[in-house]
Order: sequence, then structure tokens, then C-alpha cells
Amino acid sequence: MTTDYNLSLAPSPNLRTTTLLSLTEGKKNLSDLRRDLNLSPTNISHLLRELEEHKFIRQDAKRYYFLTNIGKIIANGLIDLNNTMETLSKFESFWLEYDLSAIPDYLFDTLGHLKDSRIISGTPVLVFKAYETVINLLRDAKEINVVSSILIPDIKLLFDMLVAEKDMRIILTADALYPSIEAVGLEQVAKAIKKGFKLHMLRQNLKIGFFTVTDRFMAFVPYRLDGTFDWSSDLLSCNKTAIDWGLALFNHYAEIAESVDLS
Repeated sequence: MTTDYNLSLAPSPNLRTTTLLSLTEGKKNLSDLRRDLNLSPTNISHLLRELEEHKFIRQDAKRYYFLTNIGKIIANGLIDLNNTMETLSKFESFWLEYDLSAIPDYLFDTLGHLKDSRIISGTPVLVFKAYETVINLLRDAKEINVVSSILIPDIKLLFDMLVAEKDMRIILTADALYPSIEAVGLEQVAKAIKKGFKLHMLRQNLKIGFFTVTDRFMAFVPYRLDGTFDWSSDLLSCNKTAIDWGLALFNHYAEIAESVDLS
């Protein structure tokens, strides 16, 4: 007989979801769960029996409850969903106003990893606050990965400052590559490549804007939905989970980018 896993576990919180999430912390006995859920003995017994019947939880020999593999999968899905909803709510205008088409679908499914991010926005006086924040953080990073479809402001200055001292990989769209090489200088870029600087090109027309992930932070400045780009705001996080998400995005494009050889 096929088990029905649809117990209205999402998205609204209820006793079933609370029980599964509680058990992600580890095995618990009846008293632990009664305390967590604030239920009477009759109600908690009924709830646990229902979850056992659906193979979400089991008891061990000492009568401690724990998640089955199915329960773990559902509980982890609930955690991801909760994190994603929190991320969407926290940065609602960002998700609605910017072009996020450069994010592959499988990474959209894990946007909850960005929940501890923050939006850095410029002010009428500090117009380039978002850009300057990213540049200052880059100075302290050891490993720098960049994907960009724009000509980065002051790219020659950044190149001189960062490339010689950092482990740096840059992926540029074809439209951004040639102006960038021209701005820095062909000879200087070629010398840097010989010394280990990694420069790659994307042939596809990717509208990613500016994206960087380092060993210390992740930052994303996409295009607006109207096709314009500005440095008024960026999504920034120093959280390891967000950095790992950022590395996944960078690696997605690294796999399809072509190495640039100027020799």
C-alpha cells in the first residue's frame, strides 16, 4: 500500500510541522515533545501515533522518538521552505525589481541560503556606498571569484590592486571582456595570466550584472527589470551558507566559460 505523505505539512505552521522540526534537533522522549509542543498527554499521543502511521517517526528501544529517512527529507524540505519564505519576505523589493534570470533554477530552489544577507544601499550623499562596500571587502579577501556582464568601474585600479596579491578568477561576457582588457591594457592582462590569473569568457548573452564570491563574502548587483544597471544597491552576505550558494553559482558559469589565452 502506498503511503500518503500529504499531511498539510506546508506552508502554514501546525503541530505536525512543529513536531518534525523539533525532532531535527535529535531524539526526544514523550516528556520532551510535550514540553516543546505544549500539549496534553492525549493530544500528544494522538499526534505521535499519526506521524508513526505515516512513517515519519519511530521509537527506539528506550521509547525515544526520532525521524525516519522520510521524516528527515520532509523536515529538511520544511526548513528550506521556511528559509526561502523568510528570504523572500526580507528582500521583497529586490526579488520584484531586479532581473534574476541569470540564476539557474536549481539555485532558485535554495534561495533560503541567503536569508542572513543584507541589502547595502546608497544614499543621496553616499551614492556609491554599495560599490565601495564591495571594493573594501575585496581588499581583505584571499580568494576572489567574479562573474560580470558590465565594465567594472576603475577596473585598471582594481586589477593593479588585487590581481598581483590574490587568487583571482574572473568570468566576463564577451561584451564586457574586450572593453575590460582595453581598459586594463592587453600586455598587463597577458602577464597576469602567465603568472596564474584566471580569465574566462562567456559567449552567451548573460545579464548577470556584477557578482562576486570570495572566501569571506558574497555580493550580487543584478540588472533592473527595465534593463538598466546601477550600483545603488547590492545583496551582501558574509554567512558561510550564502558563500557556499555563491560558489555554486560561480561554478555553474565556470563550467561553461572558455579560458582566455592572450599569448
